[in-house]
Amino acid sequence: MRRILGLLPVLAAVIILTFLANQVIPGDPVTIMLSDQSADRVLAARLRADYGLDLPLWQQFINYVAGILSGDFGKSFRFVGVPVIDVIKDALFVSPILALSATVIAVPVGVAVGVFAALRHNTWADTTVILLVIAGISIPNFALSAFLVYIFAVKLGLVPVAGWGTFDRAILPALILAVPPAAQIARLSRTYMLEVLQQDYIRTARAKGLNRRLVVYRHALRNTLVPLLTTIGIIFGVLLSATFVVETIFNIPGLGRMAIQAIFSRDYPVTMAIVLLFTLFFLLINLIVDLLYGVIDPRIRLGGSPT
Repeated sequence: MRRILGLLPVLAAVIILTFLANQVIPGDPVTIMLSDQSADRVLAARLRADYGLDLPLWQQFINYVAGILSGDFGKSFRFVGVPVIDVIKDALFVSPILALSATVIAVPVGVAVGVFAALRHNTWADTTVILLVIAGISIPNFALSAFLVYIFAVKLGLVPVAGWGTFDRAILPALILAVPPAAQIARLSRTYMLEVLQQDYIRTARAKGLNRRLVVYRHALRNTLVPLLTTIGIIFGVLLSATFVVETIFNIPGLGRMAIQAIFSRDYPVTMAIVLLFTLFFLLINLIVDLLYGVIDPRIRLGGSPT
């Protein structure tokens, strides 16, 4: 409950900041909506009243917060009169599913590669993994996308070039999103594993004659996962942001691509709603990560002191 209550100030801060950002951005929303009919003062006044833009700033903010609490994010500027929730409802879960798919790929691959490198410390295999990790972290998404699309879609014809809705169309976007976090997790898991393998209890377990695989995967790996959990929570948030680029490249109808379109068309209510939703997704995954600490390591007690 303390963790959940701790999320409320963050959400409140994001709501205030997005509202203020909407107010200071130059340009009149009504002029944007009217376009070539901006000289029609009667229509402009009607739209201003319909969107509540004729109210004092404090009252607009109260209406905005009340709308969010009831699931109403206002009306779109781009699609005049259409509720924001109707604009984004079809894309609501596309970006989280894409980010989650990339996380599901990146975590086991990154941990396995990192452990593999740590167990072969200072060998050619370790050096090769380090070089691959550096490449995976350094290559931008758009460059990797172009390369993999050319190889697997254009040359080999194994997967479609773009689109969404079927499993084969999700393979390339998920893989491209997964490469940087997998490399980051591999680097960290290698470092953590090397530290854990030097601990006294690992040396004691080895001295007792325990099976090497049992020592590594039951004792060392479990203690490596605890610090990795924090990184995984942060990586999920980074993946949500990365969907902006990948969804635009692959023409995926997700929140990331929709946010880009809303920004360019100055559809501020849609942009604000997507920012709030991304914040909520990020906070929820970090809440889950916090709770998983106690599952992986029973010594951790979220509600009190360690026992």
